[in-house]
Amino acid sequence: MHDVVIVGAGPAGLTAGIYCARGGKKTLVLGNIYSSQQSMGGLYENYPGFPDGIQGIELSERMLAQAQKFGAENQTEQVEKIVPLGDFFRLKTENWQYEAKAVILAMGASHRAIGVPGEEELTARGVSYCVHCDGALFRNKAVAVVGFGNGAARAILYLANIADKVHLLSPREKLVAEPVYLDRIKKLSNYSATLGAEITEIQGDQFVSSVEFKVGNTPRSLKAEGVFVEMGMTPNTKLAVALGLEMTPGGYVKVNRLNQETSMPGVFAAGDLTGGRLQAATAVGSGASAGISALQYLG
Repeated sequence: MHDVVIVGAGPAGLTAGIYCARGGKKTLVLGNIYSSQQSMGGLYENYPGFPDGIQGIELSERMLAQAQKFGAENQTEQVEKIVPLGDFFRLKTENWQYEAKAVILAMGASHRAIGVPGEEELTARGVSYCVHCDGALFRNKAVAVVGFGNGAARAILYLANIADKVHLLSPREKLVAEPVYLDRIKKLSNYSATLGAEITEIQGDQFVSSVEFKVGNTPRSLKAEGVFVEMGMTPNTKLAVALGLEMTPGGYVKVNRLNQETSMPGVFAAGDLTGGRLQAATAVGSGASAGISALQYLG
């Protein structure tokens, strides 16, 4: 029996782990830090305390080390089911089960798929949702970034140093991102963009060969060997929904923003799972709040 089990090893979950373990509670963090959005996010230039920036993987490793310093455990198992049993919870993984007096949900969010023919079939064969994981595979090749926002901007800038040509296909009429990213993109010589593009299919035999799309009613095709999807995020709420937690109209876990309480006593939630600004810094803040609330709940 643990005092608190934290589901998720991103910035919210790891911060909650630091607070709970430092508060003297037997704490377990379930999740793989290397699969978190933070670890796959590349260089963070806006995280406080690192004026030269810090790689997301290093930031995750430091957070985990800090939690472990205070006694938190970490297992990379994925939770498949949470069962409330009166005054405690049972968390089942594929190979084991754990029990806890309080649970903090911090499963984060995943990249949203485009939802077109060929996307699923060619995933890991040219279609990728992690530019920092797979970008190096496309050195001196032509690639497409499909999406919008800061995610697309960061992907463009990263790939421009690797690929021969980077082409943005965006459903939006304008790339809206932080000014610092837009200024850097303007200086690229191997970048082009098509705005207002509706992707219809990703083609390829064994590997991606082209992206089919249309602008207005005009069908077009772009030859590319890699497609990096940056269509925003969708929260990982499967466990929360199965647990019967109240959700927001937008599909996030509903919490009291003052203390990160959910609709079920003893269950707290933090990070991207709860919506709001999907930033590492805000995830850390909500993780700290959830950790403090769990300590108060446990007494």
